[in-house]
Parts: sequence; structure tokens; C-alpha cells
Amino acid sequence: MSTDMGTADVGEVDPEAPQPTNIEVHIHQESVLAKLLLAGCSFLRVPASASTQSQGSSRVLVASWVVQIVLGILSVVLGGILYICHYLAMNTQGAPFWTGIVAMLAGAVAFLQKKRGGTCWALMRILLVLASFCTAVAAIVIGSREFNNYWYYLRDDVCKSDTSYRWSTMPSITPVPEEANRIGLCKYYTSMLKTLLISLQAMLLGVWVLLLLASLIPVCVYLWKRFFTKAETEKKLLGAAVI
Repeated sequence: MSTDMGTADVGEVDPEAPQPTNIEVHIHQESVLAKLLLAGCSFLRVPASASTQSQGSSRVLVASWVVQIVLGILSVVLGGILYICHYLAMNTQGAPFWTGIVAMLAGAVAFLQKKRGGTCWALMRILLVLASFCTAVAAIVIGSREFNNYWYYLRDDVCKSDTSYRWSTMPSITPVPEEANRIGLCKYYTSMLKTLLISLQAMLLGVWVLLLLASLIPVCVYLWKRFFTKAETEKKLLGAAVI
């Protein structure tokens, strides 16, 4: 009986002998270490969201440069059309031309600075951005001040008959009904031309407003990136403190 009991005890103890090992504790320690290593790597590594935000801001800047170049061309073209029509007093000051040229230079230099880099290109880009902002503001002020001034050759007496300038002894060649029809048709086309020129001036003012907004986009993107970077840094510090 005692021998059987001994063998029975040995048989009961043998299966339980390998159980009190340190495998579970060792695995738990490795998992904590792995978490710490992953947390450190994620703290040092640039997050995917930050890279995505950087790409988005870069695309916005490129779009603003393209918009500046296109709007600069439109400003020069519209200014040339209005100058041919002798329409605005601001054409004598050259507002559409120097505003458009500065905007085109700002966009082109921004592309060159992004491609080549360098301190000189960066300084030139900053100066042209400031110049584009100032010229857009000045052009808007000049254009809004001269919006209702019609300084062109289509005056109110352009459709009047030239018989008043003749001597009274000279007979009238054109009959009165035909002369009235001619004056009415002349006034109709003149009013259409005035509406067209006013529309062109409104388009030019809109181009300058868009140029003003486009010149402010780099500043807004810079401030937004600073705010985003600060928020991400604070989030990382809070995560490291919790770990």
C-alpha cells in the first residue's frame, strides 16, 4: 500500500512540476520593453499625419503661385484693353501693369526658390510677396476711387449731329427722321460700350482682390503649420509623460 501510495504521489507531482516556470513573467517583461521601444521610436519618427499635412500645405502654396501668375496676366491684359479705350484715369498711373508684373514675378520666383533653394531666392521671394500685397492694395484703392469716372472719348455729345457746328446759312443735308434714327442708334451702341467697359473694370477690381488674397496665402499657411507643429509637439509630450 505504501509503495502504491508513493507511486501515486509521484505520478501526481510529476505533471505539476513543469508548471511553476517564469515563462509568463518573462513574456510580460518583454511586452513592456517592446511598448517602451515603440513609444520612443514613434516619438522620434515623423508621424504620417504630419507628413500628410506638409504635403497638403505644399500643394496649397503651389496653387497660390499658379493663381498669382494667371491673375497677373489677366491684370495686364485687362489693363491693356482699357488703356486702348482710354477709359480709366488709373491707366495713366499704370496700376494694372505694375500690379500684374509684380504678381507674375512673385509666382515665378516662388517656383524657382522651391526648385533651387538658397538664401537669395528666399529673400527675393519674401520681398516679392510683400510687394505683391502692397501693389494689390494700392491698385484696389485707385480702382475703387476711379470706378465711376468715365475718362474716355465717348462723351455725352458724341452722338449729337454736327450741324450745330456748321454755319447757319448752310442747308441741312440729312433729313430729320434719319438723323433722329442715327442718334438713337449711336446712343444705343454707346450705352452698350459703356456697360462693357464698366464690366471690364469690375473684372479688373476682382482680379486685384484675388491677388490680394493669393499674396496672403503663404502667410496663412506658415501660421497654420506653426500651430499644427505646436499642437503635435504638445501631444507627443503628453503621450511620453503618460508612458
